[in-house]
Amino acid sequence: MKNLRHLLLLLIQVTSTPSQQAQIRCDDVQSHCRQSNLSWTSCYEENIAMCKRGPASRRNIEDVDVKDFYHNDVDNMVDFEHESAVGYALYLPSEALSRSSGARFSHEVTVALTLFNSSLFNAQVGKNETILGGRVLGVKVGRRAVRDLNSPVRISFIHTNETRGRCVYLEELENGTGQWSTEGCNVSRTSKMFVCSCNHLSFFAVLVNPEALTSVDPVNLVSLSYINYIGCGLSVFFTAITLLMHLCLRNFRKGRSDQSMTVHLNLTAALFCLHLFFLLSVAWPLLGRDPDRGVGLVVCQALGLLLHYSLLATFTWMALEGFHLYLLLVRVFNIYVRRYLLKLALVGWGVPMVTVIACAATANYGKFCLQRKREGVLHTGTEICWITKPYVSYITVTGYLGLVFLFGAVMLCVMVAKLRKVRTRSACHQEYKRRLGRDCLTILGMGCVLGVPWGLAFLTYGPLSLPGLYLFTIVNGFQGVFIFFWFLALTWQPNKDEGSAGKDPSTQKMETSFNN
Repeated sequence: MKNLRHLLLLLIQVTSTPSQQAQIRCDDVQSHCRQSNLSWTSCYEENIAMCKRGPASRRNIEDVDVKDFYHNDVDNMVDFEHESAVGYALYLPSEALSRSSGARFSHEVTVALTLFNSSLFNAQVGKNETILGGRVLGVKVGRRAVRDLNSPVRISFIHTNETRGRCVYLEELENGTGQWSTEGCNVSRTSKMFVCSCNHLSFFAVLVNPEALTSVDPVNLVSLSYINYIGCGLSVFFTAITLLMHLCLRNFRKGRSDQSMTVHLNLTAALFCLHLFFLLSVAWPLLGRDPDRGVGLVVCQALGLLLHYSLLATFTWMALEGFHLYLLLVRVFNIYVRRYLLKLALVGWGVPMVTVIACAATANYGKFCLQRKREGVLHTGTEICWITKPYVSYITVTGYLGLVFLFGAVMLCVMVAKLRKVRTRSACHQEYKRRLGRDCLTILGMGCVLGVPWGLAFLTYGPLSLPGLYLFTIVNGFQGVFIFFWFLALTWQPNKDEGSAGKDPSTQKMETSFNN
């Protein structure tokens, strides 16, 4: 029995640790790997976790190529957290620790963290990009490679300026060289650090582009935030009042066509949802709930989906406003369409639903940090529940908005031309002058519902970026308020314009179309 126990202990020792002759001092791993036939990064990963610690191991910190070094045995059954005094923090889930352990009967695994000078790595970076702080963190746990984790590893890198970055890791190529890759890694940004969430272990860094990206200065940032929140709050209130007023007053609008008003009210409902879910999506990460896991993640994903759906629905109904205007102004006669409003509703609410379902199926929602390029992409530094993958946002939001804005701008030009043609037929010059102000308000109102104000985003490019950003925030943040006042003007307009008797029927019908 004693011999059997001795044999079992010997087997455990053989399977859990390499022979003493094979061990290298931790101080000598880097110099040893530089002389190896393998790439030094592969050699370093192979030896650093199993190296021999000693009193002199901390000398690595004094090396010009190594900024920080941590080497210790930890319990592989619990999560591991480490915060360094030199600007990074690490969270390792117990899944990564247990999978990397080479021993079946041991509950300990070695964690080796090395913060390198980025000059050691020859991997190419993107144009105008640099490695944040010139530092690369190597993370190695136990003997086995760790990939495809269900619970991601989180590495936090502190930054000192408002820049945009992307998390990368060193990917080994077949020719022995390496390249920086983002596969398996997502990034989120707080006011003080970048947080990289990756499903594997490797050499990690953050690539930033300080020349192409900048932040709004703190004073303007606070001002824009207050304007945005106040505008969205008022828009939620006034769009809700608009919908309630329509429900109360629709019984008093007998004998008048409700098609145009119904289209306007669908757009108003979409704007109500947009401003409401925007406020909720911004507020959720501020409530103290972790939006990266658990219930906090599920709620954040749901808010991101609803915000995306509301935005796409708003754009779609703006496009339908343009289509409806086309039928009124271009195809003045014979515009009856069977179940017209039902078909518009299916397009206005159905197309965005198909889009967000496709995005949700590929897990595109979660916590995202809004940023702004110097040339004009909006940046508030605010964490929001939104689309996490930039290319999805570019395609479904930016691209879609471009098409809607182009169509709305064309229809607004057609409307101005038609309106001018109608007004020049007026025989009374005084009547023309009296209607001029009213026509200007009509054009402004139609421009608002056609989505033209969203084109102010183009003014946030170039030297006028800050004034353009203020104008964009004010006009679109208070869009619900503008819709309310326009609704009042449409609701209490007279059934017939003064002096309409005796006019050409086509001219009178055109004017009625404009008013509706």
